[in-house]
Amino acid sequence: MAYMIRRTPYWRNRYNLERAMNRFLEMDSEPLPSGFPLDVIEKDSEYIVEASVAGFDPEKIEITYDDNTLSIRGEIEEKHEKESEEGKYHIRERSFGSFYRSINMPSVIDAENITADTDNGILVIHLPKKPETQPKKINVSVKNPKTVIDNE
Repeated sequence: MAYMIRRTPYWRNRYNLERAMNRFLEMDSEPLPSGFPLDVIEKDSEYIVEASVAGFDPEKIEITYDDNTLSIRGEIEEKHEKESEEGKYHIRERSFGSFYRSINMPSVIDAENITADTDNGILVIHLPKKPETQPKKINVSVKNPKTVIDNE
């Protein structure tokens, strides 16, 4: 009795193909990200965007808000020192170049009052909501208050 064994060719498995290509090209490091990580937090009166921009010159960070889209651009310049002065690189993973992130925001942003600051490599952007879209607390009043008589 003969059994038939079906095998998938080596090149059809994407992981194996990538591993083989990396080995062939001697690329042992992970691909560099094209952006930077960020968080978006919603509060009653505003949205807060926090982005990791370590290594960016705060003077070269460009933030724009247009048509409900927040865009953040930055650039990290490559050091052009000679390898002989620094020594020979064994691993070089730090990114350089231009970076860009764009996120869509709801249409409730008051674009005139957007502010941004940076502290310890974290860019914090405050996007206040328009006053008419903020939640309002409504007090409940009693029309005809009844008096309570205590028995003594």
